[in-house]
Amino acid sequence: MSRPTPRKSRHRHHPSNSGPRQVAASDYESDAAQYMENRETMPLSNPQPARDNTELSLRVLRRYQPSIRSITAIAANAVAYNFLEATQGWEKHGAEGTMFICEQEPVVAHTGQTLPRVCVFVFNRRSMENLVIDLLRVTDCEVVGELIVFRLEDGAVISGNNQGTEASGKKILGLWIHADESDTREMHANLILGAWKQGREAFDAYIQAATAEALDNNDSLTSEPQAVTAARGDSGAGKRLSMTELFGKNNVLPHPPSIEMATNNNESRNGTPPRDDSGDAIVIAIRTQISLATSFHQWLAQKTDDDGDRNGILVRVQSRLDSYKQWLLEASHAPVNVPEDVEPWVMSARVQSGNEDGSAIIVTGPGSGEPIEIAAKDDRELGCLMSDNDLGYIIKICDAFAKSQDTLRLLLRTTSELQEEETQLSQPPETTVKTYIRRLQEYNDIKDIGQQLIGFIAENRGVPVRTIYEQGEFGVSYPQYRA
Repeated sequence: MSRPTPRKSRHRHHPSNSGPRQVAASDYESDAAQYMENRETMPLSNPQPARDNTELSLRVLRRYQPSIRSITAIAANAVAYNFLEATQGWEKHGAEGTMFICEQEPVVAHTGQTLPRVCVFVFNRRSMENLVIDLLRVTDCEVVGELIVFRLEDGAVISGNNQGTEASGKKILGLWIHADESDTREMHANLILGAWKQGREAFDAYIQAATAEALDNNDSLTSEPQAVTAARGDSGAGKRLSMTELFGKNNVLPHPPSIEMATNNNESRNGTPPRDDSGDAIVIAIRTQISLATSFHQWLAQKTDDDGDRNGILVRVQSRLDSYKQWLLEASHAPVNVPEDVEPWVMSARVQSGNEDGSAIIVTGPGSGEPIEIAAKDDRELGCLMSDNDLGYIIKICDAFAKSQDTLRLLLRTTSELQEEETQLSQPPETTVKTYIRRLQEYNDIKDIGQQLIGFIAENRGVPVRTIYEQGEFGVSYPQYRA
């Protein structure tokens, strides 16, 4: 069998295999030169217009609050706090991050008044739930120490993401704004106060116009009933208690020092290392608890003089307060080797059905004594004893002191462990703290960028931001809270 004739292989340098074909030039050299010049200057694509960070932030904020029109000011970091009436102290709200002062679409009332709207938006890096304070729903606003304090009206929405929760009762919020080298805290506070006053003046003018219109129509309750009710609530009670008066009582510190110490890690944004205020924090916390315990002791003494003491229950609470104050004094002198306070704070009251003479209340605690029985002659007296004006209030205060003591124990134990670890560190403590803060900054920056990217993705899809969280895309979801 003869071999097939070998064929010459095709070369691989054919123009069809080596990229786009070259366009032949014209016969005229002038045409060829003009063609190449136009080809070199032809733009490849239409460049996108450059956008600054403020515009990008505005687009992200509008995904959460579509009514936002512009950003008035930006603060690098802000921390929100709740005021607890039971303990007369502050606790962290849970919102912390970049703060935006935003102008919103105004509200045009039927009377012709235009109500300007400004909100304070905290882009929360602690969770997916942002904080939005509508200044038009704030009944009072003042600067108290390092805090901007807001008293919200009933039902005011205080959270963002287009699904806010309503505040129950007269909720009080405090906002701590990080002060940089140029001390922008005062500037931001003045902007917020000015916007709030402007909105309040417009709202008061609207109330007067709406009331006058209602009176002219002989129907003073049908035109904007909620607004008229709000106006009555502000004027009918006489002089409104200001924030300074509220927080200027003897049992409340006028300048909450724990606010500054709880946010010392924010000073690292300016390159300033945090101060070692662990010892000062313990001393201030102990002094605050002693002041609160003394105030509650005086209230119990006054109640004993006014209403008497039913079977020694008030004396028992005072005895528990005395042992707690002794524990606080020992902790202030020796915060590392503080003894355990074995007396329980738990206090409870239950109603036990009795005979024809009436029912009885069985009170347990505080302390380790035997339960105390308090007789009630009728249902009305029973309700008064169990209300928040009597046993109900005392039980809540005891529960608050129990939580405060647990927090102090944790703080003391942590301080003791840190002191032991400092002796075993291979490098100075300042270096370790700086490294930790730097990594925490990197994490917060990455999280901020991630939230902005999610906002852009939601905008591109034309869906609300919360749907991405609900579907669990990109590994993000709403935090699960335990009841």
